Amino acid sequence: MAYPKEYYTYGQKCPVYTGPGIVKEVGKQVKARGCKKVFIVTDPFLATTDIVKKVTDSVTAEGLDYVVYSEVNVDPLDTVIYEATDIAKKENVDCIVGVGGGSSLDAAKSIDILFANPGPLSRYYMSLDHKPSIPLFEVPTTTGTGSECTMFSVISDTQTGTKKVPYKIPDLAFCDPELTYDLPAHLTAVTGMDAFAHAAETMTGLIQNPHTDALCSYGIRELVKYLPIACEEPHNKEARQHMMDASNLIGIGFGEMGCHIGHAIGQCIGAAFHTTHGISCAWALPATMEYAAVTEGDKVKMVADFMGLDYPEDISNEGIGKLVSEAISAFMKKIKVQPMSEYGITREALIDIADIVMQDNCWPVIPRQLTKPELERLLGRVYDSYQG
Repeated sequence: MAYPKEYYTYGQKCPVYTGPGIVKEVGKQVKARGCKKVFIVTDPFLATTDIVKKVTDSVTAEGLDYVVYSEVNVDPLDTVIYEATDIAKKENVDCIVGVGGGSSLDAAKSIDILFANPGPLSRYYMSLDHKPSIPLFEVPTTTGTGSECTMFSVISDTQTGTKKVPYKIPDLAFCDPELTYDLPAHLTAVTGMDAFAHAAETMTGLIQNPHTDALCSYGIRELVKYLPIACEEPHNKEARQHMMDASNLIGIGFGEMGCHIGHAIGQCIGAAFHTTHGISCAWALPATMEYAAVTEGDKVKMVADFMGLDYPEDISNEGIGKLVSEAISAFMKKIKVQPMSEYGITREALIDIADIVMQDNCWPVIPRQLTKPELERLLGRVYDSYQG
């Protein structure tokens, strides 16, 4: 397998604690780092559940104080980040714990940046050029984003109406599969497909390395086997642990290389039609594999291999792209991912987002450049390739 760069680097920047019940260790690890007052960042629903209570119980068991900020919305607005940061400063907290899906984890990252650095948040889009801040801990409650380990913090910019990405690497992650047991089947499905998209796009992107291939290909194999089980049997301990591992390892992989056109499209679908990140990226994935196979046929074959697909040795790039695209669509049907039409999105409306897709932060690393008419045809294919 050839790689386009003469050298590459990799490493595990955010240590991970994982296993059933590991959330009980949050307080101990916070205390071990000398922290005394915790700022817990979550959403309105989770704030009322036993999940956040498990975190607060672990904190108070160590004699520590805490403040809960529970106003994080889906694809958090930059205004939410400013509000939360002001509260954190007034409360004199000395660490942050994000609890939830990607939105809460991403919000915690951006809050952590602004706690020690001047605004506006736009200064830190796609940049690690900021001073170190207070310790940041992440506790995921879904198995899809891998955000507990990545530096990416996807934020909705209220000035531009688009999604932007400040960079912040968490200090420690707690991946407890028990926190996902009550996740509804449709959310299990779409967050799992987000992880699938991360893996398949990372493996076929403009910049690649064998470390990310190893992590992402392993993750695809685990997702194909265990995601349907997790959707059907939410309290299946084995399936939930494997899903947590797959999501996290894929997150580490795509955190090194990044995603490409599928996420450019998915992020812009979310911004334009207010759909969740996971389902938006799922919709884009089948056609993305057809697009990627034109120049990255060998890597799309690797996706096929870890999906357990059979194909003739002399299959063309177009053939492997179509095979993988159809297999992913069939897999999405199996786990009951709803199509765009059920969200009121028309083919014409989807094609109309071409201009903002070409401005997305993932666009510069797509493996094969497209003209606007070519992108519009691809967007049409995104719509047609998955009808549910």
